[in-house]
Amino acid sequence: MDVIKNILMKEIEQINQQEGRDGKPRFNGEFARNHRYLCLAMFVGYLAVVAVMYPVPYMGLLAFFGFTAFVLFMFAMLLLEIKPVYRFEDIGVLDLRVCYNGEWYFTRALSPQAVQALLDEPSVSMALKVRVQEIIAHKGEIDFYDVYDLAYSKKLDSPVATLAALN
Repeated sequence: MDVIKNILMKEIEQINQQEGRDGKPRFNGEFARNHRYLCLAMFVGYLAVVAVMYPVPYMGLLAFFGFTAFVLFMFAMLLLEIKPVYRFEDIGVLDLRVCYNGEWYFTRALSPQAVQALLDEPSVSMALKVRVQEIIAHKGEIDFYDVYDLAYSKKLDSPVATLAALN
């Protein structure tokens, strides 16, 4: 296994464990507490639709129960929280997985321990180490995508990019 991939995967595994990211749905009442007025507006909207449904002759009891079940189901969905598992394979992938777990690799910085492990690793090229230090000097941190892009893109393979990184 590639040493950079190994460092990144250890860091991702540590983040998943610290934040309890397992991809399982859990009840979280925080939505109802933080968005009281939205919940109240949903209830008022429900009552308004029921008020319109009640006098209409072709809307029977079945439609009322169906609508009520739908509203309760949607409210229950708002109270579920899923913390998706971060995976190395998702870094830089722009497909439907982004809808589920977002582009976390752009916003999550590597820990100082992971950066130090990367810089101390003798098998990592000097050009990559210099570029990592430059990014940290400019941004104050380095995120997963920066390291992934430096290590796995073809930019560092060209002699011009290697000379530019060393200068």
